[in-house]
Amino acid sequence: MVLLEAVNHIHPIWYNVFFYLFIGVCVVFGFEIMAMVRALHAKTKKAELMEHQYAAKINVIRKENEQKLDDIRVEMLKREEERSRQWMESEKETLRVLNGVSNLLDLEDKFDKSRSEEILKVVSEIREKVEKLTVK
Repeated sequence: MVLLEAVNHIHPIWYNVFFYLFIGVCVVFGFEIMAMVRALHAKTKKAELMEHQYAAKINVIRKENEQKLDDIRVEMLKREEERSRQWMESEKETLRVLNGVSNLLDLEDKFDKSRSEEILKVVSEIREKVEKLTVK
């Protein structure tokens, strides 16, 4: 009987205030966990977005640097071609000048040769005259 009296005095759990307090705390705790998970997902997505933006900026900077390097290479090639062209023109002009100097030297040699022939003629004429004078 004592047992029956004890069972009659036991109230069902849903009549207890602490049961509802426990359920309320569990629900609030669950909502807080869900909010924290959502905030963590949002933070992760924001970090991924920032990482993608950073990678995109790095790619843009890399492409700009590549373009600048290509422009510098093209400019260097143009300058090198211009230098080569000027060098070739300088060589051609030097060859023309040297050819002119060579022609002048050849003309001088011819002139000296013709002058020496004239001098030899005059000397031979003088010699002939001297021989004629001495022979008589």
